[in-house]
Amino acid sequence: MIHFVQFEEQYIPKMASLLAARHADERQRFPFLQERFEDIEQAEDRLREELEKPYTGGLVTLRDEDVIGYLLYEYRQDVTRGRTVYVGYPSFVIHEDEHPRLARLMYTEAGAEWVRNGYFEHVMDIPVGNDELILEMLEQSFHFEQRFAALSLEHYRAQPGENSLVKMKELVGDEQRILHKMAPWNSLHQAKAPAWKPITQEALDAERDVFAAYEGKEGTRSWVAEQDEVPVAFHLFTPADARHAMTTPDESAVLVQATTNIEMRGQGIGKSIANHSFTQMKNAGYKYVMTDWLTANHLASYFWPKLGFRSYMIRMARTVDARISWADGQ
Repeated sequence: MIHFVQFEEQYIPKMASLLAARHADERQRFPFLQERFEDIEQAEDRLREELEKPYTGGLVTLRDEDVIGYLLYEYRQDVTRGRTVYVGYPSFVIHEDEHPRLARLMYTEAGAEWVRNGYFEHVMDIPVGNDELILEMLEQSFHFEQRFAALSLEHYRAQPGENSLVKMKELVGDEQRILHKMAPWNSLHQAKAPAWKPITQEALDAERDVFAAYEGKEGTRSWVAEQDEVPVAFHLFTPADARHAMTTPDESAVLVQATTNIEMRGQGIGKSIANHSFTQMKNAGYKYVMTDWLTANHLASYFWPKLGFRSYMIRMARTVDARISWADGQ
């Protein structure tokens, strides 16, 4: 017989054991993931970091006195979603010998609390290697929303089909402010079919805030592709912080933003700036580039894997109909 209990400190060591075992399985498929989290003590430290976040709760599943699964979650006020519950990469694990359906039972138990508290947006980051968990969430009306992926620069080979008309320029100092003018390009593209992502003022402000945050940040580098001295594409990189992330290899950089003028796509400009910027980052000593894209963005979903990016994590989301707060048949 299994039963669910609220998280308590005493369960952390056994939870860490589950997380370390899952991570070892994930690394069989994705060796670039951080090996150190196969160690139970390191996994425990990672869990404690999650639990230190504000407004965090947890559910633990027990069979007798054994921990066979856990679900940690954080209540958030998201800029675009509103009241949201977020479940991070290390925060939803069940024992490898348990039936995957346990995942939906745990979501049912925890989700009831989320909905009671008025949180109808549910978001989870799930390992790509965990097919059974992904299927269980799909059957609970979650959908794919975002892919996170890594590119090995050691194995990267320049892509054919470059545009010979564009020239590359690295932005330095105040030159990076030009990125603010190009910030809406990605939003304009994703407002089109089949992504149909609305362009709200909040979303545009958030994008500009991203660029402002990286201006002058140590290690941040950016390039623009110019045609007739007019910027037509850009890449923005920053060093990845691998101190706490299970999914970030050492000596890796994050491709924070990358886009091409929507009126000039399909001309090889994206390949040109990718070949140039990836070569430059490799020469600077980086071994991996990490990035992400919306799954409904069909160009990105095709372009980045074709360059060699391997997806290791997928963000899944579900919106519960808020009318359930009053239309419950009672």
